[in-house]
Order: sequence, then structure tokens, then C-alpha cells
Amino acid sequence: MFSEVRHAILPLALRKIQRRGDLERAGLLIESLAKHWRDTKPFELLIVSPGSDTHLLRTSLPRFSNINVSVRPESDFISPFSGFYLMTGWYRQQIVKLKVPAMLGFGGYLTLDSDVCCVGDFDATTFVLDGRGLSRWEPKLHHDWWRHAADVVGSAYDAKGHGLSVTPNLLHGRLAAQTLEHVSNGGHDAATALMLRKARKPIGVPWTEYSLYTSVAEIKGNLFDYHVDWNTCYAADVHLFSEQSCVWGADDFERLVKLPNGTDPGGKFIIVQSHARIPLERVREYCLSFAS
Repeated sequence: MFSEVRHAILPLALRKIQRRGDLERAGLLIESLAKHWRDTKPFELLIVSPGSDTHLLRTSLPRFSNINVSVRPESDFISPFSGFYLMTGWYRQQIVKLKVPAMLGFGGYLTLDSDVCCVGDFDATTFVLDGRGLSRWEPKLHHDWWRHAADVVGSAYDAKGHGLSVTPNLLHGRLAAQTLEHVSNGGHDAATALMLRKARKPIGVPWTEYSLYTSVAEIKGNLFDYHVDWNTCYAADVHLFSEQSCVWGADDFERLVKLPNGTDPGGKFIIVQSHARIPLERVREYCLSFAS
């Protein structure tokens, strides 16, 4: 089901007050991918943005020979009559991460955000084990969205279960398409169906793209046809994500930057939270300090 992973999707809407900061973070992500991508063919990064941001992104992001960056507007993939455009940015990103790879026929693909950085070498087969993806998991009892997602898709909630965790993660285009088809239930497009669902629960987080994706695949019985089970992923030598090296606040950063250069980050990707308000040059120095 997974033969290789050489695609990634990055939804990116530039905030008016922090347009330059958003651009710089996306540029750092691209630079970090270029440093650590170890394959004979270029890595394919697709950025999907509002149409008003597309030109600026196309002309301002850095270019590297081993990373093919494409920038396309949301309107290339979403009907102007879709409820997608009535959703807030966080939920629009969720739809993009499922719908665009499904439409383009992606196999395995990485999901990224602009405050993600690559800190470890990888190639097209690093996250593939016996034809299945080494994804990132979490216990369902840690977040209420698992209970809500089960209600949305019509499945039973198992508090002892595990599901795919949040960005960055590894998904498959076929299961993304399966998710959207299921939540649309033969009526509205998936984004409109979810928008109407969200209107019933304006407060709180009723789902994530990953909780919907997991829950639908559990119903269909094909989750583990595509994804390595959580116990194996937790114990694997290769980890897509490193919690220990992430930066959530200024205190984290001051502690982590004291680590010697070349320290093993514990995974291939980390998050440096933009809300921590750390100068980007310091973030860059930290993220690029890990050994190749």
C-alpha cells in the first residue's frame, strides 16, 4: 500500500500582520527539507494557499535543487460554492490536507505546517515498513476530539484505542479519499457537510483530520493495511516526530539551545511553535544544528 513517500502537503495562509514571519517560517521548512532529503529524485512539496497569497509565495520562497516546490490556490481544488470558504482557517487546513492529495492521487504523503522543521535525514523509503507507513500515533483518551469524531462518522468510541496524531504526520491518498466520501454521505461535498456539523458545535474542537481519517478507516477495516500499528511505531528505530526536541515556549528554547551541535533530535521532524515569538534566526540556528 505504501511503496514510497516523496510528497508533502502544506496548507499556508499568510496572516496580514505577520506575512513576512509566515513566509520566513515556510522558507526555513523548505531549507530544512533540502538539508535532510537523501534521495536521487527531488522531494515534492505542494503548498496550497488562498489565491491572494499565491503570487507572493511563488516569488518569495527559497529554491533548492532537491526540493520541488509548487504553490497552487485553494480554488484549484475547492468549488466556490463549497462550505469550505465559510470555515475558519484551522478547519480549512484540515480539508486541504485530505482533499488535495486525494484529488491528485497521492500515495503516501507527509502533512506539514509552517512551524514544522525537518531535523533528520530521510529518503522515499524511510517511513515505509513492509508496505505500510510508519506514522505518528496518540492515545485516544488524551483528546475529546476522538469521541466527537466517532460520533461524526458513526463509529464506536474506544477510550483504550490509539489514533493518528496531529501534524506532522504520514497519510495515504486512498484513505484520505475514503474519509471525504464517508463524511459527505452521498450528499453535500465533504467540506460543506463538516461545516454544517461544526455549526451545531460552535464551541470546542469536534474533530481533527486525523481523527476522521482514523475513525473511517477503522469502520472500513483497512487502517492497518496502510499503517503500521501504534505499538510497532512507538518501539521503532525510526520516528517521524520528536516530542523531546520541540519548542513550545521561550523556556523550552533556552534549555534546548544549550545542547551540543549534532545532538540526536529523536525524530525526523519537530515543531518550533510560532507563538513562542523566538527570533527566526535563532530558530534557524537551532533547527539546522542537528547532524545530517
